[in-house]
Amino acid sequence: MHDLIRDITFSIGAAWLLGIVAQFLRQPPLLAYLLGGFALGPAGSKLIQSPESIGAIAELGLIFLLFMIGLEIDLKKIMSAGRSITLTALAQIFGGLLLGVLFFRLCGFGLRMGSWDALYLAVAAALSSTVIIVKLLYEKQELDTLTGRITLGVLVLQDLAAILFLAIQPNLENLAPSVLALSLGRVVLLVAAALAISRYVLPAVFHTVVSFSASWASGCISRVKWAPSSRASRSPRFPTRSMSPPR
Repeated sequence: MHDLIRDITFSIGAAWLLGIVAQFLRQPPLLAYLLGGFALGPAGSKLIQSPESIGAIAELGLIFLLFMIGLEIDLKKIMSAGRSITLTALAQIFGGLLLGVLFFRLCGFGLRMGSWDALYLAVAAALSSTVIIVKLLYEKQELDTLTGRITLGVLVLQDLAAILFLAIQPNLENLAPSVLALSLGRVVLLVAAALAISRYVLPAVFHTVVSFSASWASGCISRVKWAPSSRASRSPRFPTRSMSPPR
């Protein structure tokens, strides 16, 4: 536990220092964060070597980043550009997949039963990193623009395509209709459950938490205001003796 706290301290310090340098050089702070992790890790100065600490720091950073991004995302605004997002995403995903398969086939990778290397590499090349792109859009304050909404919508559809491919890929050797339908049904069920929870469950939970926090804070404030007056009312009062002038 102490090693994890120390490693987190090192990571925050390195990210802060390199972030200042990146801002001075007019470079994206995300590049500084990546360099900071590389410098502290086993391939750099080896200040952080524990696999458990590296995994915990990576998970915490991803959780906080996605939470911050989620606060800025409005699905209604994204869905307002639905046709543009759908056409752009389909063209990008299938076009990138086709070009990737052709390129990796020319490089000698296989595309047949028992060897799907070209397909896996093409899928990896056709998809973008949602975290990195959204972080850059957030830093440039472009998430709420039309371009940012379309980009974010394309990234969401890319993630759904990646989930669908991951659900299908264990059965590439035997693409039976029943297996394909089962994998597709699982993906649809997962997405529908996530949307239902975010629409109906989480707002009620957030409302309860906010109401409890507001009532607790108002109670603390009222007690703080009442305490000095109550102490003053309970303080003893000594009789004052009038001083008559000497005769």
